[in-house]
Amino acid sequence: MIFPLKKKRGSFEPLDTTEKRIRPHKSLGQNFLSDPALAFRIASMAREAPVFPCRIVEIGPGKGILSGYLATMTADLWLVERDRRLAEPLRTTFSGNSGVRILEADAMELSFGNDRSPYILVSNLPYNISVPLYLKFLASDFPPVFMVLMFQREVAKRLLARTTDPDYGHLSVVTSYLAQIRKRIDLAPGAFYPAPKVHSSVLTVLPLPVQDECTWAAISLSRKLFCYRRKSLGRALRTAFPGEESLADGTFFQSETDFFSRKVDSLSPEDFQELAASIRNHHLPFFDRMAQEGKELLKP
Repeated sequence: MIFPLKKKRGSFEPLDTTEKRIRPHKSLGQNFLSDPALAFRIASMAREAPVFPCRIVEIGPGKGILSGYLATMTADLWLVERDRRLAEPLRTTFSGNSGVRILEADAMELSFGNDRSPYILVSNLPYNISVPLYLKFLASDFPPVFMVLMFQREVAKRLLARTTDPDYGHLSVVTSYLAQIRKRIDLAPGAFYPAPKVHSSVLTVLPLPVQDECTWAAISLSRKLFCYRRKSLGRALRTAFPGEESLADGTFFQSETDFFSRKVDSLSPEDFQELAASIRNHHLPFFDRMAQEGKELLKP
């Protein structure tokens, strides 16, 4: 079901007269959620976190439509807002609430969880940085215990896709390793001001710890090999890693002939981990390099 069911495109009721003077910046990807009922529903999803109540971090609070509900759910709310025009009204709104901390900063440049306090992340992510921010938190040394995130619907499909789905790709593989993810609702453009040209989806995400270096190597291999998704795995490996001696000498491919004849986009996340394990057995230095690159890939 897509919400709202009936909404005049672009309609918006600002929270106060100050906000009427604040116009969205397209360069910052600002599309403000404008439906209080939807905001309440989205904010309430944070209660499903395995640790609750705890600190809540909201990235891009904008005009504070989610923030007001979140402030009733925790005594430790961090609002991270890059746009000074929006940060100042938020300070005024929450001036009487000592449990709300407003950080005027770029979330891509901040570290979270360094004090090891559990935290929940809630965000109407700007579409232009949604994937880098999502990966930043999944790969963090101190990831959130739970996330409630809004994505462009087409991106959400890629995150949720299974092996046989047309949207299946590298992001699907990464998500399968690092999170349990669930789509909750779809939102029509009319739920925002200004109305974007795309639909949105709200996802809940439970980050998972990485226990094996094979996972990081598999992430790197997936990223490189999906550039050749319609090629056989053997051909894709040779194309992606020209000059790699462990692959060029042919002995690596003799162990699993049928496996290497499969198309890259038919490989499941488990298959990429199997490939990483096989590389570790045949050429440890190459494996170590892939594992390190996998960790670096998710950093902003």
